[in-house]
Amino acid sequence: MELVDLLIVAFAGLMLATLQLGVSALLLLFHASMGKNIKKKTRELTMNFILGAALFTALAVASTCFVVLVIFDGKMPISAVVILACILAVLAFGIWFLYYRKSTGTELWVPRSFAKFIVTRAEKTDDNVEAFSLGMLMACAETPFGLAIILAAANSIINLPQAVQILAIAVFVVMSTLPMILMQLFVEKGRTVVDIQKWRVKNKDFIRVMSGVGYFVLAIFLIAFKVFKG
Repeated sequence: MELVDLLIVAFAGLMLATLQLGVSALLLLFHASMGKNIKKKTRELTMNFILGAALFTALAVASTCFVVLVIFDGKMPISAVVILACILAVLAFGIWFLYYRKSTGTELWVPRSFAKFIVTRAEKTDDNVEAFSLGMLMACAETPFGLAIILAAANSIINLPQAVQILAIAVFVVMSTLPMILMQLFVEKGRTVVDIQKWRVKNKDFIRVMSGVGYFVLAIFLIAFKVFKG
């Protein structure tokens, strides 16, 4: 079961990564910084953004583990797991039909005032601390769609031996920030922000479908390994 729990944690982290808000904000930060800063400064800003997102994610999943440990004494009951699986299935439909606004671009469904704030700060950020804070804020903004995923991961993490739990949290964080890490590497290797955005627009529907399917698969994993084999 330890391997199954680690797989659930890794897959949950990957599903959190498909929410795309971090990628969108990071692209804006890249675009704005490259026009006014040297390459080294841009690298520092974007790395601090990613670190901020990673820290918030780590704190969120660790806090959720503590909540599950206190409320459910270390293991969610079968009824709670079933409810969580149903929520993930509902969120899959939300991602398919609501998460991306109906436009030719990759505009996401987040409150317009908040989206405007993120865009403005990403375009104006010129300080490492502010970039770090923006990364944390972005990760926080994904919470409505990501909380169920974090809860599913936390339920598996607390079932692991204590020596493996920190590793599991690290795996979750790495998987959840993987698209941003890859984007950082692609830009370092010479890809432009325009190239990356064109790819996102071209593959928007595929990403949306696969993200929704992933939510369903995670729900099935919970039912199969936490309910019937729990």
